[in-house]
Amino acid sequence: MSGTSTSNTPWNNHRIAFVGGLHRSGTTLLARIIGSSPNASGLTGTGAVMDEGQHIQDTYLGGLGNTSEWSFHPQAHLTEEDAQRTPDAGARLWQSWSPYWDLDRAVLVEKSPPNLTKMRYFQEIFPGSRFVVVTRHPVVQALAVRKWATRSRGRFTFGFPRLVEHWVHAHDVFAEDALHIENLLVLRYEHLMRDPAGELGRVARFLGVELDDDAVDAVDAGRSNRYAELWRSGGRAELAGRVRHHVSRLGSRHGTPRADLLRDVTDAALLPRYRNVVGEHLGDRIRAHGYDLDSLDEAAPWAPVVRVSTMAAETR
Repeated sequence: MSGTSTSNTPWNNHRIAFVGGLHRSGTTLLARIIGSSPNASGLTGTGAVMDEGQHIQDTYLGGLGNTSEWSFHPQAHLTEEDAQRTPDAGARLWQSWSPYWDLDRAVLVEKSPPNLTKMRYFQEIFPGSRFVVVTRHPVVQALAVRKWATRSRGRFTFGFPRLVEHWVHAHDVFAEDALHIENLLVLRYEHLMRDPAGELGRVARFLGVELDDDAVDAVDAGRSNRYAELWRSGGRAELAGRVRHHVSRLGSRHGTPRADLLRDVTDAALLPRYRNVVGEHLGDRIRAHGYDLDSLDEAAPWAPVVRVSTMAAETR
């Protein structure tokens, strides 16, 4: 174990829970629900984006590039070896995070999407910590984050498979790391939407916290409906109406950004083709993670997987 964790460290009186998963996978929702428990505290008042711990520390590199590309960064994946090279990592992280936790609570929650590929690092620094990971269908997640992507990496549809490849890469890394994690709970976003009471019950038992009916009410199901039609046809059935809507608002004070018009047109032209590209080059790896490209609101129960050999995807 890293030299950061000894019998007299201040965090030994708490259980630290790390929440991770790609952006727009439900991590913020879940962290807020856990933090609402009378037994738990999330980071609050940090001034950072979404109160994510990655942004208020200098022990490891956080915020590694665009939300649609960060896992490709060579320093996105941290393990025990990285923790051992920084003996004071625990003390430094505690100093950065503890002022924003309610230390009267037993469970302290830190949520940052890149925790998905840093679990081994944190486990080494904080032995006994718990990890909750949320996964969401790769196509839905890619469609949800593309507004933040670069022009050549899916923002306007061109290069969209690269966004799906990012999901696959990040979850390949996570799946291999999961074999080394002692206390891990994986939630499927799709299952959380379908059965919030059941899934949040699993979270409560895993972390040893109390979650009331308000936590269940906080889950808003049915958010992925339009994505399914968009993936199937590129939104062609709605295209004429959406173009008329965009054109009617162009030039007005509250007009639709021209980018939305461009995206709708390129979706209709390119998404059906890219569906075939993604299936051919990434389909096996996606299925290995329990998802099907033909069903965007379904997911198999999570289980550790052996990484499928990477194929050179023609996604650029």
